[in-house]
Amino acid sequence: MKILIIDDEKNICSAIRGILEDEGYDCDYSLNYADGYKKLQENKFDVLFLDIWLPDIDGIEGLKEVKRHFPETEVIMISGHGTIETAVDTIRYGAYDFLEKPLSLERIVMIIKHLDDKMALMQDLRSSKYKNIKKYDLIGVSEVIVRLKEKIERIAAMNSWVLITGENGTGKEHVARLIHMLGKRNDKPFVEINCSAVPTELIESELFGSEKGAYTGAVKRKIGKFELANEGILFLDEIGDMGLMMQAKLLRVLETGEFSRLGGNDVIKSDFRLISATNKDLQMEIESNRFRSDLYYRINVIPIEVPPLRKRKDDIPLLVNHFVNETVNINGLQDKTVTEELMNIFINYEWPGNVRQLKNIVERMVVLSEDNILDIKDAPSILLSGKDNIELDLPGDIYSPSLKEARDEFEKNFILKALQSTNWNIAQTARVLDMERTYLYRKIKSYDLEKYKK
Repeated sequence: MKILIIDDEKNICSAIRGILEDEGYDCDYSLNYADGYKKLQENKFDVLFLDIWLPDIDGIEGLKEVKRHFPETEVIMISGHGTIETAVDTIRYGAYDFLEKPLSLERIVMIIKHLDDKMALMQDLRSSKYKNIKKYDLIGVSEVIVRLKEKIERIAAMNSWVLITGENGTGKEHVARLIHMLGKRNDKPFVEINCSAVPTELIESELFGSEKGAYTGAVKRKIGKFELANEGILFLDEIGDMGLMMQAKLLRVLETGEFSRLGGNDVIKSDFRLISATNKDLQMEIESNRFRSDLYYRINVIPIEVPPLRKRKDDIPLLVNHFVNETVNINGLQDKTVTEELMNIFINYEWPGNVRQLKNIVERMVVLSEDNILDIKDAPSILLSGKDNIELDLPGDIYSPSLKEARDEFEKNFILKALQSTNWNIAQTARVLDMERTYLYRKIKSYDLEKYKK
């Protein structure tokens, strides 16, 4: 932490500097405002001690100028003739604290240690925010992705509602989270609900909340998504799957900003920014009487379309290498590379599941491959369909008397290989194989694979 002291009394500057340098801080001082302000311009100081009575400027005017041009610098005001009114004014103009002369060196040290802890926390928060943004960043250099990133950055700081459209697996949730993290509400809640995953009879209580006794099983008050999202973001994923009756109730809340919990009479207001997403063509849903046109026009203030992977093939090599490195780092594996022939297969495949499908397949290949170079032999058969003269790496005894026996033998060997590659980590293996853990446990039991565990 770097500290600057501006005071026309040299003994005060020396005393503060001495005690803080003993504590390990980097300090400097100036005997007038002009010299001190020049040092602020030339160097980054974290903390400024500023005297109110200076020979060349009124300290409060100096405080205003410092906070205007160096808002992140914490200012501690010093005065030999302090009043409560003066102290209140300095705090109102952005000072962190106000000290009266004669100064207590113990208090100065305490204040600086508190500021040091605060700055360390802020640095951790900034680092965490950066990591989160990187986590949800859109990887790619294609024209459609560059335009999409520019649009996200442009609208993030606004409060307008957004409708995100795109096929399954294109990254609609990533876009929603980026808008949140880059916007004014980034320190407020991001509340999401998947409208297709919640049963019709439960979605109303999920959104509005409910009072105790509102329905069978309501044993206590439940806070709904609308209320939880106050001052933050409400993300309605797969809004195209919401039933017509619920659409009408949603529209009323969006128009008034008011609602009541189920079983309650209190009117609740919530100030949220709405982001909706769907993989459906809502215009066609409106024509088929499955989606309300008035709700569509209400939520579709700023439309964002996330392109499918087949329309951004220039990005596939970047994505493949990113997912390879990510899987290697997460699992503590040796670095792996992808051959040009395999990369061409990735590029030419149509990817109906888009980026999500690409990520899952790359992760599966990296974990299951015993080599440090991923080649065609590591590719699943789904990527090789339509390719001529490609031999699949199947078990030697795959040609069993019946198709069922052949399929079972292949599945047994495939699951066993996945288990061994993850050192029998069930959760990781289930993710690699894209199956539920309970289903994987059943397969392990049915094939008696435990006997192969070392």
